Amino acid sequence: MTHFCTSIQRHADFEICQKLPLKELIFEHQSLSRFGELETATLLEMLEAWKTSGGKAFLQWDLLHDEKSFEEAVEVIKKLPLEYFDAVRVQDLGAANWLRNNHSHLKLHWVVEGSNHNLKGLQRWSNFLKPQLDRFVLSSEIPGNILQRCISELPQECEILGIGSILLFYTPRHLLNPLNLNPDEPSEVRRAWVATLETPHRKLRTMENKHGTFLFYDRELFLLEHYTELKSWGLKSFRLDLQRVGMQWLNSVLVTDPENQESIKNLRENWPCKTFQGFFRANKTDKAIQRMKNPYRQSESSRPVAEVLEASKNRHLALLIKQRIIPGLQLWGLTPEGRILELETQPMMDMRHHQVEAAEPDQIVLIPHVKYAVPKTLIFAVQPELGKMR
Repeated sequence: MTHFCTSIQRHADFEICQKLPLKELIFEHQSLSRFGELETATLLEMLEAWKTSGGKAFLQWDLLHDEKSFEEAVEVIKKLPLEYFDAVRVQDLGAANWLRNNHSHLKLHWVVEGSNHNLKGLQRWSNFLKPQLDRFVLSSEIPGNILQRCISELPQECEILGIGSILLFYTPRHLLNPLNLNPDEPSEVRRAWVATLETPHRKLRTMENKHGTFLFYDRELFLLEHYTELKSWGLKSFRLDLQRVGMQWLNSVLVTDPENQESIKNLRENWPCKTFQGFFRANKTDKAIQRMKNPYRQSESSRPVAEVLEASKNRHLALLIKQRIIPGLQLWGLTPEGRILELETQPMMDMRHHQVEAAEPDQIVLIPHVKYAVPKTLIFAVQPELGKMR
């Protein structure tokens, strides 16, 4: 039987879950989980109430540790009544091994969302971690046909992210905090929308807490229309990650009939952010990358003659030459944001500030600065047509 499950990171989440027909809850401690905010006393209070109601409780220990943070996590673990949890969810092999050596009776959920993507690798983990291994938390990048094989051929039960945020990148470094912040001081949660030089038109949700910096895909995974199909394959748990949209949406999901595609469509259309189906139907890696590419850096009409490496305000633009050009030639710049600029190439100088008679491929030259020009701006000999950009 396929169940919905979700995680609780704060007391307000738990109050909502108590009123709804959920059978599985993931408890996220602030010192053990990447996104958890629960202190020990609060977690224990909610755990007792949840177990009394007959629900299954899982402890989330999903941090990847260095030596110091691992020792700190173990001290927290020792203060928790692990026998009250139906399983502990880990993705650090050191954490899994510690639990095997010290709590061999505990069931494990092995989180492989960011690692294994093939059945052979999963089968190795299955053999290595048995008999404690009870569930695989599978990657969202596994296409449906392979996912079906994993669910049917692995001896352990399987869980997938059914609705929620896709984590693209994680680092324990604090990239949003000021550089002069004391790393030993607790950091507040910071949120931002971040674009890269390659994709300034597409900003990605970024969050930073005391455990590091997290970059998410800008669309939410939404597989509710495939719930019946996944259930027929034998999927055990369909996880709902509502940290972005809010736990108030949990009831909307649970009251939606998974057999009624029209009601699912209505829910998806009203979802507070854009959604997609990820890799479920097919591995669309190339198409996803193509969609994320900046259309203003791809021209069907002409090849760029240079690219801006540096823009020094009121001083110069440093160009990396791709095709031979001469001083005095009228050039056109196309910024990553899609702005068209007129560029003057007189004077044109080398890096020693000597005037040049011609700039050859792979040479770096300096021309007068122009407003709005930024690094990655492409330079053309003819005015680019935006309509012919891919």
